[in-house]
This record gives sequence, C-alpha cells and structure tokens, in this order.
Amino acid sequence: MKKNKKILLTLFVLSIFLLAGCNKNTFKLEEKYYKDSTINELDIESYNKLIKDKETFAIFIYQPLCTTSYEFNKVITNFADNHQISFYKMSFANMKETNLKDKVKYYPSFIIYKDGEIIDYLDANSDEDTKYYKTVSGFKKWFTTYVEVTEKKGNTSTNNEKIDESLKIDATLENVKYDENKINIYFFWGNGCPHCEDAFRFFESIKTEYGDYFTLNTFEVWYDKENEKLLKQFASNMDDEVTGVPYIIIGNETFKGFGKQKEKQILDAIKNQYKNSYDVYFENQK
Repeated sequence: MKKNKKILLTLFVLSIFLLAGCNKNTFKLEEKYYKDSTINELDIESYNKLIKDKETFAIFIYQPLCTTSYEFNKVITNFADNHQISFYKMSFANMKETNLKDKVKYYPSFIIYKDGEIIDYLDANSDEDTKYYKTVSGFKKWFTTYVEVTEKKGNTSTNNEKIDESLKIDATLENVKYDENKINIYFFWGNGCPHCEDAFRFFESIKTEYGDYFTLNTFEVWYDKENEKLLKQFASNMDDEVTGVPYIIIGNETFKGFGKQKEKQILDAIKNQYKNSYDVYFENQK
C-alpha cells in the first residue's frame, strides 16, 4: 500500500513538473528586431503590410507630447536599449485608422503580435496593467511572459565614455548669442532617453577637434514644460512635425532621433554651415 502511495506521489510531482515545463510558450520576434534598439515610426500602410505578411513584432501606441506617453516611452526605450531589441511606434490618431480602433481604446498602449495576430496589449485604463507602465522591470515582467529577450552584451567603448555633465546644463534663449564664425546647435532632449545620451557622447567626442565650430544649446523637454513649448515653436519654424526626442537643429538642417548613421550627417552640417549660418532663433526675431 505504501509502495503504491509512493508511486502515485512520484507520478503527481512529475506531472506538475511537466505541466510547468509545457507552460513555457514564449516566442521570438522576427530576427531583424534583435539587431539594434531603435523604436521606429510606423505608418498605416506599413502596419497593414506587417499584418498581411503575418509578422511577429511589437508596437508602442502613444499620444504626441502627452506626459504619460513620454514617461512610458522612457521605460520602453530603456528596456529596448538593455536588451538590444527594436519596436515600432504609432500615434494614437493613426492607430484609429487601422483595425486596432476596436481593440485599443486608451493611450499609451503596447501591443505584441505573433504571426500577425494580437497576443496581448497593455490597457492604460486597467488598474491591473498600471504596474507594467511605471518601471523597466515591471514592463519586462509583462513583456517576457510572451517574448524571448536577451541581455545586451557589454557596452561599446563609446557608451562607456563619461559625459561632461556641463553639456546637459540647459540654455536660456536670453543667453544665446549669434556668432558669424560659430554655429548654434539647438538640441532638445529627454532626461532618461538613451539615444539622447548617445548624442551627448557624440558631441563630447567631437568637441576637441570641432569645438570652435559650434555652440551646443540644450533643452530638456520631458520635465520642463517651457522647453517643451520651445520645441514645438522651433519645430514649427523649421516646418517639422516632431513626435519625440532627440531633436537637433543645426543651421537649416534638422535631425530626428540619433544613431551612428547620423553622426557623419551632423558633423557635415556643422562643418558646412558654421560660417554666417542660418539660425532659427535669430531669424525669427527679425
């Protein structure tokens, strides 16, 4: 009798173990989303193609210049950077022109797709989902319930370089001066944005050789409402629609976002325009 009980107990424990093992249903996004940590704007046509092609991907739904969206954007951006993974993003207004309008009612949201079908999404109106919005660890707990991720392998030497914190001291327009031999750079950034940190490192790296060519004027917009208004004003003057940071104005050129591919473009803009440059601030004071 005791022997039978022992066998039954062993079988029960084994079944629990097997069931637990079978409960691991995570999957990977398409391989291309594990090559870098960008968050790319998605238009309606491209979205519909992803669904038609039955892709496995993830998308952040945001409201431009919304504080809650900004805060959640920081969480997502940090998570993406930590795990070398890329997502899409789409404004809530554009989302309402897709089949998502019947599913996602509030912003911000985050949606996981497998083979073109929604697996799960975060509901901004749900008390249960609130904890997943606030921290990287909270978001990771939800996201990795479905999707496999890896820890980012060591930082590059560039990312290990310390940033001169004086670069981050925000300018005031009253103190911005026009110099015929030195171009003003207007750099709008968010505190906690890793791509902004990379941009700061880049400007630090070229300061020794090209510091006499430019003045870096920085404006933090996630926590400073006045700087946020300034971003809108400057972007409008440059005929740009800006949905996030970093946003950089150099002479008559603008740069949305930042990555290795933009470094040469930014340096070329500095070298080509530093003398008698167009200046968006002083031009609009006339």
